[in-house]
Amino acid sequence: MTQSDDNSPNRPFFYNKLDDFSDIWLEALQGSVTGIWDRNVVTGEIRYSSSWFSILGFKDMPTSNKIEESYGRVHPDDLDYVKAQIQAHFEQITDTYEVKHRLRHKDGHYVWVLSRGKVINRDGDGRPLRMVGTTTDISALKESEDNYRHMVELHPQIPWVAAPDGSVLDVGPQWFVLTGVRRKEAAPGGWIEAVHPQDQSRIEHAWKHSLGTGDRLDAEYRLRRHDGGYAWIRARAAARRSPEGQIIRWYGTLEDVSDRYAAEEARRSSDALASRVLETTGDAVIVCNRNGKITFFNSKAVALLGQNTAKIGDCIRNLFTEIHGAEIRDALDRAMGAGEAAHFEYFWPLADMWLDVHLYSGVDDVSLFLRNISEQHIIQKELLHAASHDLMTGAINRTTLFTKLHDTLTRQTPENMVALLCLDVDYFKDINDKYGHPVGDSLLKLIVNRLLSHLRRSDLLARSGGDEFLIMLPDVRTSADAIQLAERLNTAMQVAFDVDGISIRASLSIGIAFSNLGSTNSDSLYQQADRALYEAKKQARGAYRVFRQEMQNLLDKTSHLHMDLISALAGDEFFLEFQPIIQLSKRCIVGVEALIRWNHPTRGMISPAEFIPVAEESGLITKLGAWVLRRACEAAHQWPETVKVSVNISPRQFELDDVYRMVSSVLLTSGLPAKRLKLEITESVLLSQNSPNLQTLQDLRDLDITLVLDDFGIGYASLSYLDMFKFDFIKIDKSFVSRISNPEDRHHVFEAVMGMAKALEMPVTAEGIETSAQLKYVQSLGCDFVQGFYFAKPMTSTQLLQFMSSPLPAVI
Repeated sequence: MTQSDDNSPNRPFFYNKLDDFSDIWLEALQGSVTGIWDRNVVTGEIRYSSSWFSILGFKDMPTSNKIEESYGRVHPDDLDYVKAQIQAHFEQITDTYEVKHRLRHKDGHYVWVLSRGKVINRDGDGRPLRMVGTTTDISALKESEDNYRHMVELHPQIPWVAAPDGSVLDVGPQWFVLTGVRRKEAAPGGWIEAVHPQDQSRIEHAWKHSLGTGDRLDAEYRLRRHDGGYAWIRARAAARRSPEGQIIRWYGTLEDVSDRYAAEEARRSSDALASRVLETTGDAVIVCNRNGKITFFNSKAVALLGQNTAKIGDCIRNLFTEIHGAEIRDALDRAMGAGEAAHFEYFWPLADMWLDVHLYSGVDDVSLFLRNISEQHIIQKELLHAASHDLMTGAINRTTLFTKLHDTLTRQTPENMVALLCLDVDYFKDINDKYGHPVGDSLLKLIVNRLLSHLRRSDLLARSGGDEFLIMLPDVRTSADAIQLAERLNTAMQVAFDVDGISIRASLSIGIAFSNLGSTNSDSLYQQADRALYEAKKQARGAYRVFRQEMQNLLDKTSHLHMDLISALAGDEFFLEFQPIIQLSKRCIVGVEALIRWNHPTRGMISPAEFIPVAEESGLITKLGAWVLRRACEAAHQWPETVKVSVNISPRQFELDDVYRMVSSVLLTSGLPAKRLKLEITESVLLSQNSPNLQTLQDLRDLDITLVLDDFGIGYASLSYLDMFKFDFIKIDKSFVSRISNPEDRHHVFEAVMGMAKALEMPVTAEGIETSAQLKYVQSLGCDFVQGFYFAKPMTSTQLLQFMSSPLPAVI
């Protein structure tokens, strides 16, 4: 699809795409552990992104496979389940397809992945046609889950989870070991059947109270063991709430406290028996009379408090000083005085540990139970840190920053506004490709440290993902505060980083946005900063840009045009015009180029130069390109068999679609012989010597399709592409011919290209011929194929048929 029209010269539309985010998307995707796949359910064809194969250790693999090949990579033990879940989604039993399974790595081992997908196209009977999705490497997460599962299985406490209404959703594996009741039988309310009949009413009342009030549950009752006896269990639970305060889950533990109950019973029965029992418990136990004199302590207490600390007859209060044990002393006083029991967690600084403290008051004595729960606290702290931070760089994560950003926006004042900076490491993908991901990861850590060294204590730095970071600046008085920071950061980045002996220079592109008083929309502020970042990267890497409203206006305009494109595709607003291609030596029409036109219902004719870049950026180019090819092939049926039809293929079609499949399908349905089709390809399709694209071109040639290298001479390294892939034709860009105004004018580059084409025995088409001087010039250089307004402007199909039936103008 070229961009020429009746009123303006042809202009290439595959370069300088002002609103193209694909480079950012591809870089982010290549740096991630997620691959994308697209399955044609009817043909069994499935396409993968290169990052999908990277998960399995492959660098260069064909992106297209049959589903049978894909199933061959699935672990045999997982295959039936994967197929069953896909079928369930096909039959619309499930809204989406989501499965954890294993895939075979290039080295032979298996990698745990999370596959998600959704059918996006169905036929009129509801049968699936197309399914797309992602595959994410979760090996590290799976290992973490396995570690957690083993830790849960070995831990004496039994974890459990319940819904907001109290229905039990899951319970740890030790539940079955303890009770003999299967975990499925315990949910949602079957667990109550294992509770001692005398305790059922009491525990149900306590649980309903917590569900009604949201208070923590802490209750003890007897639970039937698998051998028919009963164990004393302590049940604890706390609610997890949404940001709005709604309870979304209950998390709890069941702890076997039979030892403690046995210890109390044994103590009342016999001091000797109590001593033996208490020595077997995992708690440190100290017993004192009502006067506070120690009457018993076990070896765990000695180990916890020190060899010479606890002595029979000593005052128990003296074990806990007012400085380090004030809370325990106060609880002991209440237990000895009013007989008040107590339970709390306490940090014991002398031993640098967290203690679970239980106090029980008997008739004549008080029992103190202490348990070291430091490991549990460490795990909880690590989990909280992992949930709020980026594990690799140590910076907070995106979720945490947005939470704090929203809170800060609600407190801003006219004197203290908020600024948000979006930062992107320039050319980070190139660094990863050159030095490897470990070096890239180390570089990101060093960048975080350098950025933090230039921030205030109140500022927040977060890693948003990949090589993108966010900085929140509270208490900003003027825009200069944020701008000066951006300048300092860019200056700081000019110093090279030393990564394991490798000197690496990196720069930052920065987008800056400022909050408006009264606005608490953190997403809107981020979108503005991100838009400014895009402008910074578009203009010059290593620079910053401040968000301006015209940036948003341009984005809105593009968004509206995108929506209009969707309607236009459905509403048949597009049509084709055709421009003949003349062979001078035979003085006849040998080809016709198909050109897309858009007649907007309210705006009238819209130039392809305006809507094609939007179609490419949004991905609509795949549907639009297929429509053009189909209509062009249908129209060519009315022409003489010696006339070929030329259709432009966008580089984005190669990125987003299976071009070979699409072309083959159109040729099959239209009935046009492949030898009558010419596909015009621009040089960007061959950038980086893309192997899949080269293979696609070869496959198209094997169909007997003519391939043309379009816009030759204005791209990146035109001559190198002629060596990389032998095209059937080259079409020289009109910019070379347009400089010829008079018969004596010459263009040395054009002449060199013609000489090279002659040496390669490759025919050349010169486009944009508008004057007799231009025609004579290209003809003098041996150019036999021409196209331009001098012969014919783009015309409708009816006009083209009339033009073909008439003699060619005498000027040819």
